[in-house]
Amino acid sequence: MLTHISLYTHLPRTTGKVSLQGLSAPAQVYRDALGIPHAQTANETDAFYVQGFVTAQDRLWQMEYDRRRGSGRWAETVGPSGLDQDIMMRRFRLVDSAKADYAAVNAHTRILMDAYAAGVNAWIATATAEGTLPVEYSITGLAPEPWEPWDGLVVFKVRHILMGVFESKVWRAQLVNELGPEKAAQLAPGYQPGQLQILPPGGRYESELDTYLFELMLGAEAVNLLNETDSGSNSWALGGGRTATGKPLLAGDSHRALDTPNVYYQSHISCPEWDVIGLAIPGVPGFPHFGHNDRVAWCITHTSADYQDLYIEKFDVRNPGYHLQANIRDQGASRRNASAATHWRQANGREEVIKVRGEADHHMTTWATDHGPVISGGPPGEYGIALKYTATDGPKSWPNLIPAMLRARDSNELADSMHGWVDPCNNFLFADVDGNFGYLCRGEIPIRSVQNARLPVPGWTGEHEWKGNIPFEDLPRSINPPEGYIVTANNKPVDDDYPYYISSEFTPGFRAERVREGLLSLDKPTVADMAKVHDERISIPAQAFVNYLQAHQTEMNAKDDLTTKVLEALLSWNCSMDADGVAPTIYSAFRDALLLRNRSTGTTWARG
Repeated sequence: MLTHISLYTHLPRTTGKVSLQGLSAPAQVYRDALGIPHAQTANETDAFYVQGFVTAQDRLWQMEYDRRRGSGRWAETVGPSGLDQDIMMRRFRLVDSAKADYAAVNAHTRILMDAYAAGVNAWIATATAEGTLPVEYSITGLAPEPWEPWDGLVVFKVRHILMGVFESKVWRAQLVNELGPEKAAQLAPGYQPGQLQILPPGGRYESELDTYLFELMLGAEAVNLLNETDSGSNSWALGGGRTATGKPLLAGDSHRALDTPNVYYQSHISCPEWDVIGLAIPGVPGFPHFGHNDRVAWCITHTSADYQDLYIEKFDVRNPGYHLQANIRDQGASRRNASAATHWRQANGREEVIKVRGEADHHMTTWATDHGPVISGGPPGEYGIALKYTATDGPKSWPNLIPAMLRARDSNELADSMHGWVDPCNNFLFADVDGNFGYLCRGEIPIRSVQNARLPVPGWTGEHEWKGNIPFEDLPRSINPPEGYIVTANNKPVDDDYPYYISSEFTPGFRAERVREGLLSLDKPTVADMAKVHDERISIPAQAFVNYLQAHQTEMNAKDDLTTKVLEALLSWNCSMDADGVAPTIYSAFRDALLLRNRSTGTTWARG
């Protein structure tokens, strides 16, 4: 039985002095009234060491949790309930990818990553000696293993692997199989005309809705092979010409999952090379998402870019482990097929053993083709689905840019430091003390067939291979736009005159519209005014819904007193999504029920 006293003894000691191996010079850590650590160190290497140490003090179990999830080892902790997740994670092979990335970074970055890991391990040793390891270790009976320098990359990958939209392609494939391509196209029409886009600020997207139909029909032949296969954030920047101080204002709020503890951890780390306060994912060195130094600040929202493709691989049932491949991709030794256009190529198979707490080990074989890991199906069956994903498609050296961004002195230097950023693809917003502000769509976005973008595609024809990535200099970017502001809310970044495909998964521009309206209504706003815009709760879809009710009020006949009260509450509602409001609860429940009904009947509901 855990008592208050025993729980209290597991809290980390954050006062006094501690002697640590690995620091080159003394460092000081001060914790403010909120518990946020502020560290002063002698050099950059020590700064990363201390960041690892203080992060582990507060979030070691969270780091352990993410590492085990990403490594496919969660069932060791929780038993059979974690097995399905582990099976999928072993198929993703994130640990292999993380180790490859670590091996690809330059010597300086490796020193910094090693220092961060050493700081984590210093805290593990200290807490073990003092008996202050997180209480979860006592509950599970586990002991913390050494933190490896690439473990932070495993954590980073598992936190972002579901942001590249491959799940949407499976969903669309199922729609096509069940409803046919025409109805599927109606249910997945893409970004709607008239919605706000990011660049140019205030611009509205215009396009035809039926373009998706043809693309879905093109992919239907490939989708037929899947019959047996199952599977938000706001930011804005205001230029100095619009603000009370004459300097830019930058605001960002991350709509990540409501985790406890939060996905981000705030700290302030200082060294002669840089002085940065920001939010980091526990286990990941630096501040790649949110932060500022003494010259420039940055924040992100999710771009919803498409950088994950699904390839249907055809395997040889007579010779398990061989998959069909177009000759244009012929590499190394292969066993020729009778067809001159294709050949059979050996896939990479590996035996995996997943330990399951309280049960026997689970044995499995994972496979990978040249497209990537096979995440569903595969030998001994005839078909499988391989995931091609920028973050796991070969070694990536993106951690090299972390020190450069922390040292950036202005907006252009910060934006340029993002050359080589891979995943996730972000709307990267920034501002500096010189009065500049700007936007960059950062990340690797592959160039390929438009069919890849909608549905799984055959992996053996050679028609759907990636042709590199959008060049860095061609990624959407704007510094000091004449409109004097930039707003992002997971909405479409650019119009159709942009020469490259980014995605079709953007969020409708309702939030962007409300933020823009709020900003433009302010006269020389301050930081406090920015907080009011953050607090905005008016729902534009709800406004459309209430307007419809008001326009058709005379046609509605309430069947009982309860229905009358519901209708009265909605008709008088100001469409503010207040947490304790009755009307927003009714609206949300009704909208969910309507969507479920439409899904079951095959009808569509126009987006409001």
